[in-house]
Amino acid sequence: MQIHVFDSFLKDPEAYRREAMQLDYRTYDFPECTFHGIALSPLTIGVTGILETAGLKPELSFFRKSPKGQTEPHFIHSDIDMGEWSAILYLNQNPPDGDGTAFWTHLATGTIGSLIPHERSTEGQDPANFEMRRIVPARFNRLLMFPSSYFHSRALHENWGTGEEARLTQVTFGKGKL
Repeated sequence: MQIHVFDSFLKDPEAYRREAMQLDYRTYDFPECTFHGIALSPLTIGVTGILETAGLKPELSFFRKSPKGQTEPHFIHSDIDMGEWSAILYLNQNPPDGDGTAFWTHLATGTIGSLIPHERSTEGQDPANFEMRRIVPARFNRLLMFPSSYFHSRALHENWGTGEEARLTQVTFGKGKL
């Protein structure tokens, strides 16, 4: 399994979080779904800059604020339509127990991912169609990287927190060998 976890990823995560909190978080509508709490960012010196120095090619990076009660378009899904790899930087200093990213196996096929965009997203609304195989806990300033084809989800189905305490991540998609 190609799941990579990097703790203490940024040199000054508190300042990075403060800057991220000042961004304009918006809703983006796409033909397939609607995403809330998204902020595009000029903060390229952080995650994308570090990944580029490692020989990876970030293609898209954004911050995601996910307060309690926010409706999400997906639960268990893959990101294969976004790139070869996905990265999640956790930016909450005190995430609740159980928060993080879960990785899943599709029960009917035994597969851990898909190279076909949105192939199992509808089935992914019901976790009974999958078996959880691993959770990577959320920790402040932890970067998680994995192949975009992997089935994954928030470890906690519901979002949490409000205002400054809402769940905050930076999501990056890109190309290159992990």
